Amino acid sequence: GNAYVAAAKRRVFGTCGIDMIAGPSEILVICDGQTNPDWVAMDLFSQAEHDELAQAILLSPDAAFIEAVAASADKLLAQMPRKDIIKTALENRGALIHVADMDEACAISNRIAPEHLELSVSEPQVWLPKLRHAGAIFMGRYTSESLGDYCAGPNHVLPTSGTARFSSPLGVYDFQKRSSLIQVSAAGAQKLGAIASTLAFGEGLQAHAQSALYRKNSA
Repeated sequence: GNAYVAAAKRRVFGTCGIDMIAGPSEILVICDGQTNPDWVAMDLFSQAEHDELAQAILLSPDAAFIEAVAASADKLLAQMPRKDIIKTALENRGALIHVADMDEACAISNRIAPEHLELSVSEPQVWLPKLRHAGAIFMGRYTSESLGDYCAGPNHVLPTSGTARFSSPLGVYDFQKRSSLIQVSAAGAQKLGAIASTLAFGEGLQAHAQSALYRKNSA
């Protein structure tokens, strides 16, 4: 999708069901400094080329590596057919951030709650428990975000703009409709009726309370 798709979803929201209003695209890379800097630069480009509002961020505790990624970006940008879009996106919403350690990188990532999170480290499983908020997490140096875009398997409709703090990727359950089922016995009506009526009286809803008490008192 794009801004036009998002606008269309806003237009029909409330009339029909939609998945989510997503975008602009985002990538956040956490790297220990051991990944090929050209790979990381291109990973940042992969989201920046979507549009000028895309967000691309690198977090690393290795200052020299950050400089190497910046140099790679300068070198590779001229090769990109969409270089003007990439350049604008990186200037406006791109960042190469030197963090104190990997723990700080994870904390910042959780605050941002990115759409795509690349955990470009030697042992991604070690750090995964510290990462609570992301649309999709790409584990290890060889797992580029573009694989998730096209062929890795999971749905690529992901929460953006920090909404990964409280929402999830599009999945099978989004296309299912459920109903809650409640059934109590006569004995259950006695116990739950007392609870429900107490709460209902507290809210000043007499009919609610009596609806429960009629069944309780009939036993």
